Amino acid sequence: MAGYAPCSSLNILFISLMLHTTLAFHHAPLSLSTTTPGLAMNRCSRSVAAFAPRTSLNIQPRAHSHRSPLLSLRATVTTESLEDMVAAAEPGDTILLPKGTYELSETLRIDKDITIAAEEGVARNDVLITGSAPTDARGILCMVTSKAKFKGVKVHHAGGSVGGTLSSGKGSICFFVNEPGSLELDDCLVTTETSTAVMASGGQASVLVNTCTIGPCGWDCESAAGYGVCIFRGAHGTVLNTDVYRVGQSGIIAFYEESTALAVACDVGPCQLGGIAAEGQRAVLKAKDVHLHDIEWKQVAEYDGGEVVFLD
Repeated sequence: MAGYAPCSSLNILFISLMLHTTLAFHHAPLSLSTTTPGLAMNRCSRSVAAFAPRTSLNIQPRAHSHRSPLLSLRATVTTESLEDMVAAAEPGDTILLPKGTYELSETLRIDKDITIAAEEGVARNDVLITGSAPTDARGILCMVTSKAKFKGVKVHHAGGSVGGTLSSGKGSICFFVNEPGSLELDDCLVTTETSTAVMASGGQASVLVNTCTIGPCGWDCESAAGYGVCIFRGAHGTVLNTDVYRVGQSGIIAFYEESTALAVACDVGPCQLGGIAAEGQRAVLKAKDVHLHDIEWKQVAEYDGGEVVFLD
């Protein structure tokens, strides 16, 4: 027939492919993702996630989600360290860590509201954040001056001065919360060689430790700065459903004037000094359902006007 061009097998294949692609785009929303080594930010869920090295562009049907029924767009930023992840994060972001060890070469400073958490399904022992303190000066692994949360991770602070105390400025601290900062630890494991595990200082500083394991803290070397949770200089701390064990000094202490602490459903001990303690005028530690055991000096220690109150 005049004007008719025979349809080759290549044309038929091309038409079939175009029809299949058109139907797929029509019936399924798409998930567009680009991933490169390091950091990924999801602006819809306000999360920041660390990824293993990979470079790809995936276009595929997206699984159903109540959070985002249409398009999920994931942009990327390259990073090599936890410090870089924190620096790249914006207030409200969550940094999701896959299984691995994250070694800090300097103090991790958190001055924005962020969360650092293990990826879903990863055990807390499989995500390790670690760093070392100097032996001749105070070392701080993580300094918090804003609102920070750590969830489902293990943190280990190595090194430090065995004889250094908190008052001398040579005793090291794993987590230090300075006002107006606040820190929440949820399902975390915190261990140190010589340091205080968690310390909050100042009337506007606060700490919440929930369902964690704290220790050992300076136990093997009888560190002078080996406290579990220390609430200092008017700060407030709450410790819930947490084990504090093998501590060189006191397990949980409200230290200095007007510091307040609450401990509920905790297991404390062994400790080489006190189990739970309050020191300084108007320093108060309230306790309920706290089990104290293997305390070498005093299970309940009160110094210089501090008071420990047991709740019904």
